Amino acid sequence: MNTDLLRTFLEVAKTRHFGHAAENLYLTQSAVSSRIKQLEDTMGVKVFTRQRNNILLTPAGERLISHAENLLAIWQLAVQEVGAPKQQNLQLSIGGTSNLWDTFLQSVLPKLAFEFPNLYMRTEINQSQHLIRSLLGGRLDIAVVFDAPTNIDLESRKIGHLELIMVCNVASIQLSDVPRIGHVFVDWGTAFNLQQARLFTEPVAPVLHTAQSHIALEFVLSHQGAAYLPRALVQPHLEQGHLYQVEEAFEMQQDVHMVYAKDADKTMPLGPTIRFIEELDIKPEPPLP
Repeated sequence: MNTDLLRTFLEVAKTRHFGHAAENLYLTQSAVSSRIKQLEDTMGVKVFTRQRNNILLTPAGERLISHAENLLAIWQLAVQEVGAPKQQNLQLSIGGTSNLWDTFLQSVLPKLAFEFPNLYMRTEINQSQHLIRSLLGGRLDIAVVFDAPTNIDLESRKIGHLELIMVCNVASIQLSDVPRIGHVFVDWGTAFNLQQARLFTEPVAPVLHTAQSHIALEFVLSHQGAAYLPRALVQPHLEQGHLYQVEEAFEMQQDVHMVYAKDADKTMPLGPTIRFIEELDIKPEPPLP
């Protein structure tokens, strides 16, 4: 199987548009169409269908997505591991959501590199559900997420927490004022998001919905609105008077979990790496000046 065919298929499946997929892949639209036809001829089934100028996945196309993702990830991992320098004989693939890389995980990689000099690391940024799928598919060794999955094939350990507070760029703002100035909804996991949804007596459409804390922070600083952000991230701005804590808004600690395949902590070489991360006193760090 030509991996370029699978990459093209996944891009069309994501964009649902041959032209947009061609732009993203730096190809002509006819080249994209040709690759999809070649894939369909190879598979012996149609993977897309057109309805009212809309491109839809067929049932076969839906089933192909997870297989295509697995095949591409395994091939990429094989290329990386085979091409790794000889002195780097340990491999670790670790994934997390963008929010966790921004505020929590950035300090882990240097500590791992120092503790395990022969470690070759690969990182992934994705949504929690995709990270769990990658774990189950063997494409990741460790995923760091907010909501620990309840899957008998996976194990999870709490490795830290984030202290989240609601802030805005205007002084003396109360929770009841937030619908007026704008609610910036930051995705901090399902459990926390349910509590965010209950903040107001009536439903409030967010002025911005994002999964990246730095996007929310920049929006609140330069425009307006109120958002739940890690205290470590906003503390310098609070001290300088650029941000203010919203009155009456609850503070919350959001747990962070490390997830890995069942019994992976008993294997070599993954076990020592898992135990090392478990024993780290990981704390969110303030932004660099």
